[in-house]
Amino acid sequence: MTTIVAPSHPFLATGKTDVTLSPVISECTVAQAAETLRMSERRLNDLLDAGRIPFRWKNDERVIAWECVQDFERDRECKHATVDAIIRRDQEMGLYDD
Repeated sequence: MTTIVAPSHPFLATGKTDVTLSPVISECTVAQAAETLRMSERRLNDLLDAGRIPFRWKNDERVIAWECVQDFERDRECKHATVDAIIRRDQEMGLYDD
């Protein structure tokens, strides 16, 4: 009698053995953060100046923790979802004309 044991992880089932490790990026430049947040560098610099996103100076360049970029994006998505829900509710109540 032959027993077949399935691999415990889907990646192992592919037969691939190469694994690429990359360093965890903890900080990014203004340009990288602006691209991630899909906004201009100028707009992001305005947010940094206003204290909306924390940053630090490194060699005369602003650097932002990835965690802060991700937190800002999550907050922004949450606000957009809230506004969308309010608009849907108002439309259902007939407060908006099409």
